[in-house]
Amino acid sequence: MTTTQTFPYYVAAYESGSTSYELPLWGSHEDNPLALDINPLTPNNYSVVEGVPGAFQLFNVFSEHECRSFIEAAETMGYTEDAAVSLGRHIRHNMNLNWIIDDATERQIWSRISSHFDGANPHFLNKSPLGLNQRFRFYRYEKGDFFSFHTDGAWPGSRILDGKPVVDSFGDRYSLYTCLIFLSDNFLDGATQFLVDPLDATRPARTPNTATLKNVRTPTGGILYFPHGSHPLHCLHGSQKIAEGVKYIIRTDVLFSV
Repeated sequence: MTTTQTFPYYVAAYESGSTSYELPLWGSHEDNPLALDINPLTPNNYSVVEGVPGAFQLFNVFSEHECRSFIEAAETMGYTEDAAVSLGRHIRHNMNLNWIIDDATERQIWSRISSHFDGANPHFLNKSPLGLNQRFRFYRYEKGDFFSFHTDGAWPGSRILDGKPVVDSFGDRYSLYTCLIFLSDNFLDGATQFLVDPLDATRPARTPNTATLKNVRTPTGGILYFPHGSHPLHCLHGSQKIAEGVKYIIRTDVLFSV
């Protein structure tokens, strides 16, 4: 007797991109479909990114097994060349997938990292950190792929409610920080690059032509955080072209009280 396993993901909606009007936005049928560990064995470590204003990293947030689970889930759902953003492929040259994770998965991840989000941190602009945006944007970079210098927009907190995606599902929070989760690191080049003021490393570059270029690498299972949106420390940034290998990352956002 064979048992049919239910596919744990479904298309919650379709979104428009630069060339397509039917980009799938995925949701989950069940809580914690990746079975993330309740008690990770290795505590994560905090490190300030020297030379990039307001940026920091956390290491060992996810195990290699959990990173593979994220990769396999996204590959099963399927990437698309187009993306539900305003940037064309001449700027954003990678493959994309959008998945609004369930509440349990978000709370599981937030429980691992929340101790590093102290509301007293001056870079948080006197706002209270409340959690992660559940809209996870998966990016797959292969040889020759890149993301030219750009700025990240701020987002409210998306969730799936009654089976449908709601962009501003809380009404009391907005993002100030990008959260990049690194699912792989066995690729050449592909660093996250920031443009910083050449005379003052505590400030973003005023003009790209005279900026200091800062390359940052984040190991598998680690997270890179940096200011975005209207934050005064938001730097132009991008992803260096991949020379070899495959770079898998997730972009989401840290939400703060409005």
